[in-house]
Amino acid sequence: MPCPACGEDPSGTEWKWDPLRWELDPPCTEAEWRYLADSTGAPEVMTTQQCAYMKKVCRGCYNSRLLIMAKVQTRIRAKGGLEELDPSMKMRKEYEAAHANDLLKNRAAKIHGLQSADHFNGQVCRLIVKDSESGRWTVEFVNGEKKAIRESNLHASQDVDMEWEAARVEYAASNSTSAQTDGKPVGRPLGTHTSWEKGFHPGAVVFLQNLKTKELNGRKGRCISFNKEAGRYEVDLGDERKLLKIENLVPNLVLSLVRPGEGQSVCKVPAPRDVKPPTRQTAQEERERAAAEHVRWEALNARERHAEEYGWDG
Repeated sequence: MPCPACGEDPSGTEWKWDPLRWELDPPCTEAEWRYLADSTGAPEVMTTQQCAYMKKVCRGCYNSRLLIMAKVQTRIRAKGGLEELDPSMKMRKEYEAAHANDLLKNRAAKIHGLQSADHFNGQVCRLIVKDSESGRWTVEFVNGEKKAIRESNLHASQDVDMEWEAARVEYAASNSTSAQTDGKPVGRPLGTHTSWEKGFHPGAVVFLQNLKTKELNGRKGRCISFNKEAGRYEVDLGDERKLLKIENLVPNLVLSLVRPGEGQSVCKVPAPRDVKPPTRQTAQEERERAAAEHVRWEALNARERHAEEYGWDG
């Protein structure tokens, strides 16, 4: 019978169960396979084979896949898993492509297709809030002027994001009396070599805390990028994006026990929890839970609130 991995039927071979499926616990995932396949020097078989096989493979494929299994353990899982690693270029491109044109709160957009006010066409702006009834976005221009625009007349992309940042800096430079635009400082870079904090890399899931807008506390988000000018992280909440300080974010990490080896002490290392990134649906569910919790809290008397806050009746 032909080997399911290489397609060959070598004579006299010893058939072995695929180590990536039957020896690795849990089995190798598609995401882990793609991550290693994108790395420099990855074996050629990773372009022709799949991450795991249910049937036995030939001895040659077994040996090559043993090496891949070792890489999964040392290069991915020993470092906290894919959520903790800086995503490969391919994975980042896939994520960015999926969200490249999303119209979200606080994101930049370009106006097009206006008839009566066509002088606004081609201008970049920032999305403030969307009216659910009219379907129009309130947008803000770099000079602070606001206008309501239909969603069909707005376009978002990475190029537009860059145009907006350039327009903000240019406006601030030509208007010395204006130290800030849209509430954020301009021209305060933190350096070109700013390193990512552990658990806050692009794609990492985080949780919000200690915000003045109480209903946002406890919401989960996904780190998109670090805004050097504002000194804040851009976080996708599923239904909007926000620029947040690091002290308002909790990384999606737990302490996991690791036993290094015989004669060495047990240690704890941060590892990512199995939490999926937010979507529009989960964001809506979180909003509904927050609203229900607000109603419940308002119905409590002073004694009940004290008991919940301090953990005892008194």
